[in-house]
Amino acid sequence: MASKTLSKSDITRFWNDFSPQIQEVLASAEERETWVYQRDELPELFDSIESSLPGVVQIPPSPEQTDVFRDLISCLASVPFRECIAALAFLEKHSLQKSLAENEVGSGTACFMVANRICLTRDGDVSSAKVVRDRVQFMVKVGFQLSSFARSAEEVSEYA
Repeated sequence: MASKTLSKSDITRFWNDFSPQIQEVLASAEERETWVYQRDELPELFDSIESSLPGVVQIPPSPEQTDVFRDLISCLASVPFRECIAALAFLEKHSLQKSLAENEVGSGTACFMVANRICLTRDGDVSSAKVVRDRVQFMVKVGFQLSSFARSAEEVSEYA
């Protein structure tokens, strides 16, 4: 089992590792999410997510475990963007620490895959699944765009 729960300070440290530009883009994306709960509005939701993640890490990402991921998706869609992504990163990191040979994908990826499957099959809480899926896809797009921009800047600087 993961050694500890995911705390607010862990989430803060996770996001502090990102550049200020990425933090600004994500803060802007998070501001548009008007349906989410904040910590002070529903602290038990955040406590429940944070304390349950180490247990979810232990679940092999298999079709038999989708009910756990479905419940988690509903919770993650209800919290702010950065809380959701940090929780998925926590699941990914701690599930893959056990052994890469045991897991083809981590629990964070499995959660995303279940969310994507729910969106495609329309079987389950589609609105929550769409939120989680779209948040992960947004992170991938931002990462790709920033890495492309950095490569372009390096290439331009070579000619300057």
